[in-house]
Amino acid sequence: MVNKQLHPTVYGVLLKLNVKFHMKYFARYFFFSLALAAPWSHAAAPDPSLVGCWRAEKIVLYAQDGSKAEDTSGRCILQFKKEHIESTCMTSTGMARTSYQYRIDRPNFYVTTMTGSTFKTDLIGATREYEYRIEGDRLITVTPPQSTLPEPRAAAMRVESEATRKSCE
Repeated sequence: MVNKQLHPTVYGVLLKLNVKFHMKYFARYFFFSLALAAPWSHAAAPDPSLVGCWRAEKIVLYAQDGSKAEDTSGRCILQFKKEHIESTCMTSTGMARTSYQYRIDRPNFYVTTMTGSTFKTDLIGATREYEYRIEGDRLITVTPPQSTLPEPRAAAMRVESEATRKSCE
C-alpha cells in the first residue's frame, strides 16, 4: 500500500479552485509522486534554517496530462518547528489547518507524515518526500519523481512551491 499526501500548502490551492475530490481521479494525478519513508532512526540532523514561518507565494501543481494549477494568493502559511510543521490556509470557506511530523532525510530533502487535518482527515498518517533549498529568505520546495512507485515514473505528479520567510504571529 502506498501512502498518500498532499503538499502542505496545496490545500489552499485546491480549496480556492473548488476542486472536487474524486479519489480515483485525484490519486492518478496527484498521489503517484509519493514515497515510503526511511525509518526515523536514519534521519539526518534537523536543519535550523527551515525553522520559522513561511508564506507560500506561489504553488504550481503539474498533472500527468500536462495541465497545471497555480496559486499566487499567499493565503497559506507554513510554520516549521524542530520536528513539526503546521500549515494554515485561509480559504473562501474558512481556515484549513494541517499538521505534520517531519525529518531531514538527507541534505536538502525532508519527509513529512501528516498527523492531523481539518480538511483531509483520510490522509492522516500519509508520508511524502520534498526536495528543498533556501535562498536568503526564500524557501523553494519540489516533490521529486518517485522511482519506487508501482506506476510508471511518467505518472508522477510534481508540486513546486516558493515561499518567503515571515515573522510568526
